[in-house]
Amino acid sequence: MFQNMFSRLLALFLVVILLMAFVSAAYSVASIRHTMTESRMANLLLQARDIAYLAANSGMRDYGGLFFGQSMDMKYLQRKAKMVYDDYHAYIMIVDSTGRVLDNMAFLTKNSDNALETLDHEDISHLLMDVMKGQELRTKVVNSAGGVIMTVAVPYMKNNRVQGAVLIHTSAQVVEAEYHGLLMQIVVGFSLATLVAMLGTALYTSGIVKPLTVITGAAETMSRGKLNVRAEVTGVNEVRQLAGAFNVMAEKLETVEKGRKEFVSNVSHELRSPITSIHGFVEGMLDGTIPHEDQTQYLQIVFDETNRLKRLISDLLQLSRMDNGVEQLQWSDFDINELLGNVLIARMNDIEQKELNVQLDFEREPCMVHADQDRISQVAVNIIDNALKFVGHNGRLTICTSLLHDNTVAVDISNDGPLIPEEDRLHIFDRFYKVDKAHTAGQGTGLGLSISQQIMQMHGQSISLLPEEHETGFRFTLATSSQNAKSLES
Repeated sequence: MFQNMFSRLLALFLVVILLMAFVSAAYSVASIRHTMTESRMANLLLQARDIAYLAANSGMRDYGGLFFGQSMDMKYLQRKAKMVYDDYHAYIMIVDSTGRVLDNMAFLTKNSDNALETLDHEDISHLLMDVMKGQELRTKVVNSAGGVIMTVAVPYMKNNRVQGAVLIHTSAQVVEAEYHGLLMQIVVGFSLATLVAMLGTALYTSGIVKPLTVITGAAETMSRGKLNVRAEVTGVNEVRQLAGAFNVMAEKLETVEKGRKEFVSNVSHELRSPITSIHGFVEGMLDGTIPHEDQTQYLQIVFDETNRLKRLISDLLQLSRMDNGVEQLQWSDFDINELLGNVLIARMNDIEQKELNVQLDFEREPCMVHADQDRISQVAVNIIDNALKFVGHNGRLTICTSLLHDNTVAVDISNDGPLIPEEDRLHIFDRFYKVDKAHTAGQGTGLGLSISQQIMQMHGQSISLLPEEHETGFRFTLATSSQNAKSLES
């Protein structure tokens, strides 16, 4: 019991509802009880005033004649007494200024009631003493039987003198009986309202918990390796946001898992190809299939394949260090123009073999930037090597540096070789992605541009493809150094 969220929330809500219902019912009952009592006393007080007015304005000296005779006043009083009893189950008592009872109208009712007989005369005497001073009183007294009698007393006056008093008595049990009848209605009403509230609470709690249960089930399914599961976006706003965030996370995990599988597949392929070649050539030399005079040629192929394996492993280790945040940048100020020139000089043999037309458009010398010189050199080498790989004989290689308005230097490297197809432009920075797989097999690892993108992200800069205008090119940006800023100001 109470082991799941639904039962705990439902129990909590029900306790709160029942507590609120109990407090509200208790307050309502007490308030209604007080109101009923006050209303009963107020109505009896009005009736007592009416009778007192009748007594005060009678021209008879003997007030007993008023009540025992057959005058119009007496008939009216009898009707009044009957009405008071029928409506309030109350009795009228009229006394003179000495406290002598002139009339007790209980005889007008057919029902026998011993309430008056059991009244404490001492309490009545104290009450009359205050009434004879001209005060109207409402009080409760306890009779000899232990019952509570509610009494109102009104003086009747003539010639500005108190001539007597009108007292109306009613048993508190009468009010209690009416109160208990109303109380049962209140209890039934509150019970029905509580049941409706409990049903609504159960539905509302289910609406909160059910989507969470679905999300939990989806998470458990994902933990078993099925990453294509999604949670239904339903429920209250916060739960909908949670489900949406869960689905976004699931999509990212699925993308990461897909990338991981592709990465493992690509690594396996990139490792298997050179290893297969090396194994085949070595086996051929060992079993004599490859003649001794041709072994030098095949040993060169084996040497090239081992170098490619070495580059692949080196690139993989570098990517791993970058992904894990182990790779640290060595910041320094250097001339980007000089760095690009050194990269070109190192590749002069390739440039001369293809008889390339190299065009340089550098920003004013020197163009100082603030970055990791070795890593930026690696980015430049990757891009320039790609350009040299794809540019044709007598082609053009263009390298430009320019100062942008946001204190960055843009480096553009382009060539007039084959354009990159539109479907390949979206994946150009993906790991192991090669644009022309048929003509680049064995010429690279497919990690150079991905590593370059990682390096630029570590610098807080960007690398991107340039818009195609009959050429293929890349742009990467670098932050200018403080030295460069001072030289520009001068």
